[in-house]
Amino acid sequence: MENIILSLLFFKAMTIYEMRTYIQQNLSTVCSDSLGSMQTAIKKLLEKGYISVTRIEENNTLKKQYSITSEGVKYYKDWAGTPIDIQKMKNMELGKFFFLGIAPGEKRVDFLRTFIDDLEGEYEKLLVIKDCVDKTRKTAIERNTKRIKDDSDLVSNLLEVSGEKKIEQVVTNIDNYQLYMLEYGLERIKADLNFYKKILKRELKENK
Repeated sequence: MENIILSLLFFKAMTIYEMRTYIQQNLSTVCSDSLGSMQTAIKKLLEKGYISVTRIEENNTLKKQYSITSEGVKYYKDWAGTPIDIQKMKNMELGKFFFLGIAPGEKRVDFLRTFIDDLEGEYEKLLVIKDCVDKTRKTAIERNTKRIKDDSDLVSNLLEVSGEKKIEQVVTNIDNYQLYMLEYGLERIKADLNFYKKILKRELKENK
């Protein structure tokens, strides 16, 4: 969660609610949007000096806006591009499937049908998102490049971490990998659907 928050703040200063909204809309399959876990991560980042906080007034309401610091940029530069720790990708919820054989046959069938329905719903949602991304991608890259160029500190941070010479290339690289993540989600769900449908077919055959 700490690195997700740093990644978000790399592009602009944000309140915790802005970060949460972004996670809900774009990273719901990757990490939790729990305010508690986000607050814990923010506290750790503040203690390490990787982010700073500014109190701003918006619509007569005081809000805390967080920004990445130079120390945060330095840390992020070391962290960016490091290999994924496969041990941290484990999903404890899958333990339910591992022990599903303990449940009665009708409950196993209900479990599989419900899970398949949920996966199909998530797959359709990602398809809609991908269709929208495909149609607006070029415009989005141009708009984000223009916005980033208006912030000299942001340009400097992105060029430093990426090692690129042009901000246009950085924005394109970022967009590419966000699209790859979406494609990964679709491929993973498709594979899961094939697997769980196969298991459901076996259950229905065995429980006739």
